[in-house]
Amino acid sequence: MLAVNDMFVMGEEHVLSLFKEDVAKFLESHNIPIFPDFKLSGRSGFDHKFDFGLPKTARKSQRVLQAINNLTKDQALSFAFAVADVRLMRAEPLQAFTFLNDIEHPPNEGNLAAIRAYDVEPLFWSRRQDSMSLLNGG
Repeated sequence: MLAVNDMFVMGEEHVLSLFKEDVAKFLESHNIPIFPDFKLSGRSGFDHKFDFGLPKTARKSQRVLQAINNLTKDQALSFAFAVADVRLMRAEPLQAFTFLNDIEHPPNEGNLAAIRAYDVEPLFWSRRQDSMSLLNGG
């Protein structure tokens, strides 16, 4: 039998999975090429998995995108570390974005400031159409 905490965690993972699926459908519906579950190695020796990789084009550097349903301090720190760690290993620039589910969970300004401090661009799900120029390869 599942404990109440186990059901809560399963619920959180399910909601995150649904938001990630929504982001994937949005990208695919706009013909934005993606590599799902994209892994890159960092200077620490750790491999970091990003929800989506977006390929380098003539006009854009390689990009990574994370779908975050509810931006917590721990998630902000974890994602900022992953991006910074990977950037230390690369000769070419890496742009980083995170789609935030601001409709269900408006992000805390302190957590937004933390990811911005590491040159991670937050994209808001409520204004996802505004992000097209950043995400497409043109």
